Amino acid sequence: MGDLLVLWDVDGTLLNAGGVGTDLYNVVFLQLFGRTLEAYAPMAGRTDRAIILETLELAGVPEPRRHVDPFIAGLTAHAPKVREAVAVRGHALPGAAAALAALASADGPASGSDPAARVHQSVLTGNIRPVAEVKLSAVGLRDPLDLCIGAYGDDHEVRTELVHVARRRAAAVHGTSADDFGGQSTILVGDTPLDIEAALAAGARAVGVATGPSRAADLLAAGAHAVLPDLTDTRQVLRALLP
Repeated sequence: MGDLLVLWDVDGTLLNAGGVGTDLYNVVFLQLFGRTLEAYAPMAGRTDRAIILETLELAGVPEPRRHVDPFIAGLTAHAPKVREAVAVRGHALPGAAAALAALASADGPASGSDPAARVHQSVLTGNIRPVAEVKLSAVGLRDPLDLCIGAYGDDHEVRTELVHVARRRAAAVHGTSADDFGGQSTILVGDTPLDIEAALAAGARAVGVATGPSRAADLLAAGAHAVLPDLTDTRQVLRALLP
């Protein structure tokens, strides 16, 4: 086996951002449309592109798809302003920092018979990149992750497509061909059945973490190859990610 690509979901898997996402949506909506939001589309496990579109539909905005890119531009512009709010209201989930650090030092043993193999870790998240980076930085989880090879909620509306985006980026930086990181050489870690379904649809290994809105049984039923109760047992995390 060659190198491995581990892609972490952000909200509910690595951190709790303290609800700043809905606040940010309301700020941008008010700026664009001059009124406040009364309802939000479900966010867990979905991409910002999908969430924005449905939220605009719920708000009765005409031609909502036409406003998705301007809304993303608004999120990008306001992202730096939410760092302090995340630092105050949010937190890294228990064990997340230790798991990232352990995986960062897992070169060689991760690949069994190939001592030259390496583990590359990034994120696969429904957040647009500027928001994801602010959240991770605010709770001290940014450094072990190579965000240049991740995939984000502004890359595509469909979460499964983000797996292919991340693979292409990782292959361009660390691979020798476009087929690198295919199949279960890519591992997705997430807290919702939508994370699991995206991994399976792309042929990747799916690891569930029951620290978000979904129970362990829900993640198993979605088809996860392994499910963790949380990230507090670092050895257990590594066994699940690097079997």
